Amino acid sequence: MKKIKITTPENIEVEYTLADIGSRTAAVIIDSLVQGLFILILGIAIVLIMVYSQDFWQRYYGWIVGISLLTYAIITYGYFIAMELSMNGQTLGKKAMHLRTIRTNGQPITLKHSAIRNLFRVFADMLGIGAILIFFNKQHKRLGDMAASTIVVVEENKSRPITLEDLYKDRDNLSYYLSKEEQELLRDYFNRKSSMTDYSELREELINYFSKKFQDLGLSNQWEEFKNKF
Repeated sequence: MKKIKITTPENIEVEYTLADIGSRTAAVIIDSLVQGLFILILGIAIVLIMVYSQDFWQRYYGWIVGISLLTYAIITYGYFIAMELSMNGQTLGKKAMHLRTIRTNGQPITLKHSAIRNLFRVFADMLGIGAILIFFNKQHKRLGDMAASTIVVVEENKSRPITLEDLYKDRDNLSYYLSKEEQELLRDYFNRKSSMTDYSELREELINYFSKKFQDLGLSNQWEEFKNKF
């Protein structure tokens, strides 16, 4: 699999493995099956109303059709946005294939990024354009990823002795001084370091960055204990 190095806003270089078209296709198939199940339930509900509540159907035909179309749009478009925002860049399909969508600077995606990339999924990728672009793009981006400045990476999910949450248990107030982006950076580091062949350079970059940050805050003693966990 192809590797990519990203320099975060904290000026720390992190290496990711790009998701290939096979794993991304498998994830889309899983998500499509989930969407298909919801659409099937919607269709069954409409048929039941037509068969067993004909008076209700005739009386509220316009409302039923309108609500059904709105529900269908939410399932086809809103599903990916809701999943990616609630699961930190993952959908059910991506989670099963151990993939995650992030921004090209390594930060988590926001509502804006998810909305843009999935808008192109509805109008362009259904025609196969997305799969074609993945083949020819160095970062395996489809059209939506280009527009939203996102990439899909492999989520390393191997066992690890220490997590960011473990460190918070030791020093609860440390999370107060870390931005959301810094917390995500640390969480990604602890999640992936056990699978890295050599993480010493990244470790030193992180230690140098956060050493300066906590020294400027006057928390050198707390940082020394925190640093030992790296």
